[in-house]
Amino acid sequence: MKNSILKFSLIGCLSILLVGCNKDESEEQSLSSLNLEETELTVKVDNATEIVSDTFVQIYETEESLNKGPIHPHIPDCATISVEITSTSKEVTVDFGTEGCEVRGGHIVKGKVNMSYVADIDAMSLVINYNLEDFFIDDVQFAGAKTITRVKANDGGNPQYTMNLDLVVTFVDGTEASRTGTKTREWIEGSFNGNWGDNVFLITGAWETNFVNGNMHSTTITTPLRREASCRFLVSGVVELVRTNFSGSLNYGEGTCDNKAVFTNADGEEQEILL
Repeated sequence: MKNSILKFSLIGCLSILLVGCNKDESEEQSLSSLNLEETELTVKVDNATEIVSDTFVQIYETEESLNKGPIHPHIPDCATISVEITSTSKEVTVDFGTEGCEVRGGHIVKGKVNMSYVADIDAMSLVINYNLEDFFIDDVQFAGAKTITRVKANDGGNPQYTMNLDLVVTFVDGTEASRTGTKTREWIEGSFNGNWGDNVFLITGAWETNFVNGNMHSTTITTPLRREASCRFLVSGVVELVRTNFSGSLNYGEGTCDNKAVFTNADGEEQEILL
């Protein structure tokens, strides 16, 4: 699918003499370019939030592992980890510094991740409070505080994390967007074996991304997104997008690890999106 991409058709000015395009065509083309740009920004946020989710899972599961060692195997050495324990709770802070640390997949993470939760490794369901402090992924800033519900075993017997999203995202050029919603990660492969590289998650959920210009992007996962820890990008799954001025679907492919997705608009036209 990704190797055969149709380009978006530009609405043209069609006449017998083919003398050129009118003002309406220019406005349509500009609108199409704007929509594509915001779609690409939304996709980049989707991919970056998976790095945030990875970090939460790695920190919690390593901290609560029965075989915990003195070194976090999945957190880079340049990060500083602080833990405070009371009789009933645990607070964990991971500081990636102002210069940043490189994490799996080549992403640079800066700032702090703060987590707190009840210290009960036997709990079947546990609420983790989190907040992000001066937190960046590849120069894109994420700010927010909310909760994650960790289920030890869902109906399928797999660990599962449900993350309540309440984030403000600021891009390098100053463009700002807010995101609210819910995302659930089911850990379907590689859980608790100590090797992050073979972990696989299926992601479901729905959320809204609101840009400062008033445009609202509503996203619903219709085919679960597949996140493989060995790949820095989502490898498959489909999301339905409803935008202020257009709608369509975004397909992440059939399992190949690459930086491409395909957006299909309401008219069936397709456009390749780089993640």
